[in-house]
Amino acid sequence: MQSSYRPPENFPLQGGARDRTVVISMPEHPKDYIVWSMASLYFGNPFCLGLLAFYFSIKSRDRKVVGDLAGARAYGSTACCINGWALALIILTIIIAIIVVVVTMSAVTRHFPSHSPYY
Repeated sequence: MQSSYRPPENFPLQGGARDRTVVISMPEHPKDYIVWSMASLYFGNPFCLGLLAFYFSIKSRDRKVVGDLAGARAYGSTACCINGWALALIILTIIIAIIVVVVTMSAVTRHFPSHSPYY
């Protein structure tokens, strides 16, 4: 996983013998989870959670463009949480579907034995 940390940049001041270094720390932009929200919207979308996550991702991106980093971080965190719940429900649904198919197939094969002439 790639880190988004960037070390502070140093810029020397104009001043002759007493040159000093100024450290400028740039604020880290919050994540908006837009790609994960689009994937949740397209694949599965249980209880419209993907749509809700997409909405909060767009709100986070809008807040980031305006310059409200605290609001963008809050909306991004909400989008991440909703995406997590959507992913958990999608995985749970797939597991339940696999179990139902396996149990149904085993019941059908037990109920209807093979119709071989040698049976």
